[in-house]
Amino acid sequence: MKMNELKKNKKLFRILKNNKSTIIEMKGNEIQNDYQSYWQIIKDYQNNILLTNKALLANSMRNILEHFFWFIEKEKLKDSIKELDENKYNYFIRYIDRESHSDFTNICDMKEINSNIFMEAFREIFEKSWYISHYEKMIDN
Repeated sequence: MKMNELKKNKKLFRILKNNKSTIIEMKGNEIQNDYQSYWQIIKDYQNNILLTNKALLANSMRNILEHFFWFIEKEKLKDSIKELDENKYNYFIRYIDRESHSDFTNICDMKEINSNIFMEAFREIFEKSWYISHYEKMIDN
């Protein structure tokens, strides 16, 4: 077989796991880098496409914040977290503040993750840091 024939016969798929798995065909231009993939998880949750595992949603948020603010200004993330309502967003703050590789405690406290509260706090971080336009661009993409 020639290369063009092989390309015609190949397909890409995205697998969504909810109560049951759903397979969606993808185009080649829909393949994403890690950062975009984390945003896709957030968008899927927001659009009720994916009723994802709370740990996956929270971890995606933390990875987005770490990636984005690492390149922009790490202190701005810390300052924005300090501006959040500690009573309302205490679990979100604790989860995000631990950073990705600090410990395994996050795995055990999924009962404390309220996905809607986490979504609110996640958006608020971008508002308080004056990067809401980036949030809106990524969430609407």
